[in-house]
Amino acid sequence: MAANTLKNLDIKTLHLLGMPAKLALAGLLVAGVLGLGYIALFRSQLETLDAANAKEIELKETYTKKSIEAANLDNLKAELDAIRSSFNVLLKQLPTDAEIPNLIQELHQAGATNGLRMDSVTPSAPVNDGPIQVLPYEIAITGKYGQISQFARDVGTLSRIITLESLKISNKDDKNNLLTLSATANTYKARPAEEVAAELEAAKAASEAQKPQ
Repeated sequence: MAANTLKNLDIKTLHLLGMPAKLALAGLLVAGVLGLGYIALFRSQLETLDAANAKEIELKETYTKKSIEAANLDNLKAELDAIRSSFNVLLKQLPTDAEIPNLIQELHQAGATNGLRMDSVTPSAPVNDGPIQVLPYEIAITGKYGQISQFARDVGTLSRIITLESLKISNKDDKNNLLTLSATANTYKARPAEEVAAELEAAKAASEAQKPQ
């Protein structure tokens, strides 16, 4: 009876409803208000909970990453020490200014030992490469193929570091099987620490000056 009355409900005739229908309607209104209030109240809390869960996942991932990094820290330190040690060994193999003339003499000796004729040794302009300065020499030697090959190997065993690049071989005397090797022989020396520091500071200042204000 009350259900049929509610189905035929007309706002204009609400005052004509009986007491049971009015009570039922009031109950529905109260339930609706409470439901909407519940949803509004807990929706915010659910959103906060979801955000907290997402933050928890992010923190766990960060913790895991940091834990792995911390676990690898000793290995990284050991690798860095090994790199520094290797670099210091290489630096000790670089000739000093006083040793450069002796190094050129060693090149001549390496050529003479293999029966080669050293045609020329011409210094080129030094090239700065970070903490190292490259000292290139344009060389030309003449001999047979086997002699030239042995000379190239001997250069790698000299007391100081010398590298050969831009190698070019041309026929010198076909009758006697003579060849001429033209190449750039590079040796290296460590630049003064204060010079490198000043260069880095100047580069930094130039970079800062180019940034938009």
